[in-house]
Amino acid sequence: MSAPPTEPSRQPQRQGGSRRMVVAGLLAAVVAGGLGVHSLGGASDATSGAGGAAGAPTALAGQGGSSAGGGLRAVVDHTRTHADLLGEMPMIAPDRATDMLQFTSFDINQKNAILAALKRHEIVLAEMPLYDMGTGSSVVSVESMGLTQIVHLTGQPRTVVLPIRIAGEVTIRPVSDPGATGLHAGAIFVPGPTSLPVLYKDGQLVIGVVVQ
Repeated sequence: MSAPPTEPSRQPQRQGGSRRMVVAGLLAAVVAGGLGVHSLGGASDATSGAGGAAGAPTALAGQGGSSAGGGLRAVVDHTRTHADLLGEMPMIAPDRATDMLQFTSFDINQKNAILAALKRHEIVLAEMPLYDMGTGSSVVSVESMGLTQIVHLTGQPRTVVLPIRIAGEVTIRPVSDPGATGLHAGAIFVPGPTSLPVLYKDGQLVIGVVVQ
């Protein structure tokens, strides 16, 4: 795993509208190409929560279907409608999956379910480094495909391992009330560091993801 940037506090700029157009184009290309990703049809829904519930990773609502192309098209349509911003994330090589999952808060049942889904080529693992741009210490929950993990952020990037399809959504929420100033976090996507919208009490941020 490449070393994270040592100065995430440089206040990276938010990506503009042209950036959204580029990633939206990539999402469309995912549907057009298919990419050989299969639906997670048949997997039971996992209940998300602060501690993360056991169970197999499941597709987002409306992502079902027996064909890969149809499932991916539903993912893209849902993402375009609901995401607050779009971002590209690098894929984690399958032979690194077991080691990378050790750095997550998933329990043993969740890790086994994720590895089984990887083996069936139903999902991939992506990495999304997150860091705190405000107080230097905050806690967020990160949800992907119905599974939630708790992440403690500091001023240095911490890699968050995400089970996801080639295209999908990641939801970030503050675990506790960040106060009137809100929670200022940043993420490192494929192009570089990005300042995320400020999170407030009971708020959430939905990131539309395409995995490279």
